Amino acid sequence: MELKNVLSEGKFGTLTLKNRFIMPAMGTHMSDEQGFITQGLIDYHVERAKGGMALNITEFSSVHPTTAEAHLPGAYDDKYIPGLKKLVDAVHEVGGKICLQIWHAGRQTSSRITGRPIIGASPIPHVVYREMPLEMTKEQIKEIVEAYGDAAVRAKKAGFDAVELHGAHGYLLNQFMSAYSNKRTDEYGGSLENRTRFAVEVVKNIKEKVGKDFPLSYRITANEYVPEGLTIEDTVIAAKLLEEAGIDVIHVSNGLFERLQYTIAPIDVPVGFNVPNAEAIKKAVIIPVIAVGRINDPVYADKLVEEGKCDFVALGRASLADPEFVNKTIEGRIDDIIKCIGCNQGCVGGQCPDKDHVGPACLRNPSTGRESEYEIKPAEVKKKVLVIGGGAAGLEAATTLKRRGHEVVLCEKNSSLGGQFYLAGKAPTKGEMSEAALQMGRLAERAGVDIRLNTEVTRELILGINPDEVVIASGSKPVIPPIPGHNKENVVTAHEILSGNATAENTVAIIGGGLVGVETAELLTSQGKEVIIVEMLDQVAKELVHLRKIFALEFINKHNIKTYTDSKCVEIKENSIVIEKDAVNEEIKGIGTVVMAVGSRADNTMVEILKDMNYPYHVIGDALQARKAINAIWEAAAIGRAI
Repeated sequence: MELKNVLSEGKFGTLTLKNRFIMPAMGTHMSDEQGFITQGLIDYHVERAKGGMALNITEFSSVHPTTAEAHLPGAYDDKYIPGLKKLVDAVHEVGGKICLQIWHAGRQTSSRITGRPIIGASPIPHVVYREMPLEMTKEQIKEIVEAYGDAAVRAKKAGFDAVELHGAHGYLLNQFMSAYSNKRTDEYGGSLENRTRFAVEVVKNIKEKVGKDFPLSYRITANEYVPEGLTIEDTVIAAKLLEEAGIDVIHVSNGLFERLQYTIAPIDVPVGFNVPNAEAIKKAVIIPVIAVGRINDPVYADKLVEEGKCDFVALGRASLADPEFVNKTIEGRIDDIIKCIGCNQGCVGGQCPDKDHVGPACLRNPSTGRESEYEIKPAEVKKKVLVIGGGAAGLEAATTLKRRGHEVVLCEKNSSLGGQFYLAGKAPTKGEMSEAALQMGRLAERAGVDIRLNTEVTRELILGINPDEVVIASGSKPVIPPIPGHNKENVVTAHEILSGNATAENTVAIIGGGLVGVETAELLTSQGKEVIIVEMLDQVAKELVHLRKIFALEFINKHNIKTYTDSKCVEIKENSIVIEKDAVNEEIKGIGTVVMAVGSRADNTMVEILKDMNYPYHVIGDALQARKAINAIWEAAAIGRAI
């Protein structure tokens, strides 16, 4: 398939790019404590430049000491130029181009972080940081305008191909532009034109200092989703003002820090959800526009460019999941692309399994943020390895082992691959997870793994294969608590519902309101069932990453799903359940089906067998302990590199 639009040359200002794919700025926190560039950050950018990206945009770099933060790049002093140049040179050496994003947090930080009083457009505390900022005087405004210009000069001296102003997500430029955070009564407040004045002055200052021909991007927030916040109608007007001031390209993002679910949107939000905003701005300006937001498919990206909805496509989390995204697109290996699925477990969810890991993390790509140390290298001694289980852990381990040169046999007792990772995609809007699980199987097969479905591992099978080592990735089994009535015919497990091996009556009680319970509720509700959830904890969906929890709770509220928290089911009857809360029992009648979703327990039945047979073995994923997909995949990646 020829994707001639997104793979064609593109241009903004004087900068010509080899294709239309751009890696946007994403916070890595990989600089050192003083804000100097580290080798790890260089490796991270080089990997994506080597992967075919036309332009890398660095994460926000501080323009002034009042916004300096440990582990974020500094650009407010000449002392940072040598390190920045080292980053630039490394990216250029592999054929890439790179843009420095410059930034001031304004009120969206803390004096505990900066060591200085925080400043902002108006004395309004941020809802997260809750610290009163000093309203910037006109003298301070002038100082920060100059600081932006000076930072751009440093970027040019370091050899960057462009500079981007971070004017989105509630940071200082955004604070001035929005009536939500700007209550000034001088020429920097009031009308939208006045509120955009600060940004316009910054743009003009930069162009005066670096020259009109030096490319300058502006990242803007299309909608803020807060009272008095910016709307796309406002942003279209602001984009025109910025274009008149000298901006060369508009990078259209969305949301605020306090509305992050519309900035780093999870799987619950449709792919390309922000594209209409980019299209609206493109219709209003002459300069090019960059679209961003849940774009993870090159065919879709090509269509966006072809239809004129944008000029460039930003691959943020998509480039974390697969640094080779662009190269694979060029080579026509689209099914080999490891797609971001919007799980947000590693990149923003704080659920990275390795607590010592520094930098971005990704469920689908355990090497993200540790590119050099996690490079897949040929095994010094080639071995025959048996992998037991074809879920996410087993497939990741098998593929990695095979890529290193081992002979790998994977046995799966069921007729299909993917395990619980596949089942997770059966809930509404979660189909990308099922597809990811299936793709892992295809990749393992293409790598040359000997995959044997419908194959229960026995002593005889092990003896016949006679492996040098064994990886146990047999997953977990649903827990069935010994509640009186748990063995009745109307009781099924969430896994049976998700897999389609069981059906439910019209009224359903789900016992357990964690991730699996909530997603089962979503599925059954979409089938027209009336659902209630009984959860022992004080809230449902408690272990979901924050941004996904927002949408899970929205679904529950929208569909009037009754939840009983701080409650436990103490008995299951023919057409009712009895729950206990605060030592008081309540019978809930009219229940046709009871679904157990109280968790899973490791299936490690093979451990004793392998111990007895004296084969070296390794236990990973849910077979070790039932947890999240990111734990399983990361453990598999580690053992795949260790054997």
